[in-house]
Amino acid sequence: MGSSATLRKPLGIRATPEEHELITRAAQREHRSVNSFVLKAALDAARGSSNRVRTPEEVQAALTRAQTLMRPYREAGNSLVDELISERRAETERG
Repeated sequence: MGSSATLRKPLGIRATPEEHELITRAAQREHRSVNSFVLKAALDAARGSSNRVRTPEEVQAALTRAQTLMRPYREAGNSLVDELISERRAETERG
């Protein structure tokens, strides 16, 4: 970021009371101020590098999307997991 001598520009945002409460709780979980939390989230999004923890619902939605994408490549009666394990064992035996 910048040094303390760097000119800083304020960013103004408006939130509903419900949005503010949600953001405040999230900031508290990370032991950050609301301003610090919002600025970090915005910078992470702008840089394309978010390290936030996903909710179980978000994880489930991502898994469902991945399963839907892979469904056309799945062969009935074949387990990709079993195939992968078999390949790994064969590689290990070959040394």
